[in-house]
Amino acid sequence: MNPINIWSILVSVLVSFGIGALWYSPLLFGKEWMTLIGMSEKDLAETRMSRVWGSYVIHIVVSIISICILSFAISAIGTWSFSDGAFIGFFAWLGFVVPVGISELLWRKIPGKLFLIDTVYYLLAFTISGAIIAAWY
Repeated sequence: MNPINIWSILVSVLVSFGIGALWYSPLLFGKEWMTLIGMSEKDLAETRMSRVWGSYVIHIVVSIISICILSFAISAIGTWSFSDGAFIGFFAWLGFVVPVGISELLWRKIPGKLFLIDTVYYLLAFTISGAIIAAWY
């Protein structure tokens, strides 16, 4: 098992964060997502910037944790190619993100569109992160 490469983790976190910034922007699904969670443009404008930055920091920390775990799994399995890393990222998404999203659908009755917006973002983030991490080794 190779040591975890901190640079691949940091790049993966930045890429994942960038994907999320685009994904949840008005260019793609931001307006629909805000409607589905019951947030308006006015609510967003009234949110204090300190709260927004605090949310970004927390999101970065939990992204680092999840991508470190993905990196550990890739290293433990001995996956060293871009496509194999993407494959492991896909299965991490399928095994950990999708079941939580389905639970949200069933028990919290979230809209199906919200499930799709959120889980497809994580599909991209985990698959691309897995590819980056494995290719870096």
